[in-house]
Amino acid sequence: MASNHHLQRTVSYRDADLNSMPDTEDEVTIDLGEVWALIKKHIWMLIGATVVGAVVAGGLTWALIPKTYAASGTLFLTPRVQEGEIDINSLNSNQKLVNNVINLLTQDNIMSMVAQETGMASAEEVRDALSITNTDNTEIITVTATTEDPKLSKEIATTTINTFIDTMKDSLNVQNIQITDQPKLSYEPVGPSIKKNAAIGGLAGLVLGLGFLVIHMLTDKRLKTREEAEKYLGLPVYAELPDLEKK
Repeated sequence: MASNHHLQRTVSYRDADLNSMPDTEDEVTIDLGEVWALIKKHIWMLIGATVVGAVVAGGLTWALIPKTYAASGTLFLTPRVQEGEIDINSLNSNQKLVNNVINLLTQDNIMSMVAQETGMASAEEVRDALSITNTDNTEIITVTATTEDPKLSKEIATTTINTFIDTMKDSLNVQNIQITDQPKLSYEPVGPSIKKNAAIGGLAGLVLGLGFLVIHMLTDKRLKTREEAEKYLGLPVYAELPDLEKK
């Protein structure tokens, strides 16, 4: 009976010790010092993940995404000149006219005529290939066509500009729109950017590598230091064995 009583008391003490231990699962904290040490320990793995991500993204861009070519022309709304001086009223009027010109360039009637002359399927297809921009604080409008065929890009840009000018002269009697730069044929692709996509892929590889390390650290429940053991068990550590591998 005495032995049983002693056993019951021993178990009760152990239960008390366990109940007094801090609950380490209620809160998750990240030690930045530990994260930095983990990064230094696995630096070559992170470098490898970055390189692999860059190579994969660049390779897929080169192999799967078709190259595109652009051709651009510029229009200028010329102000009226009287006695060698620019008419201020004409200049102000042209500044207000810029937004209207940009909108009129992509109207359905212009786009439909361009589609017929260039062999495009629809006005919407022509509109999707065009980009109309205005240089800030100027009356210069740039018309850019971008397709997978450099000759088609030049043809779309040229036809759009010429058709628009002819329509403005015939319908609205607008005579002050001039072509300052004709679209030119260029076989130099403007996209996709292999370097840009490779950089994005490298960054993604690095982020994934760091995420893997952080998740591994948070899910690793092993006690690796004396301080962690004392904190978890609530008991002092009287002795510890040296790590012979590190020495």
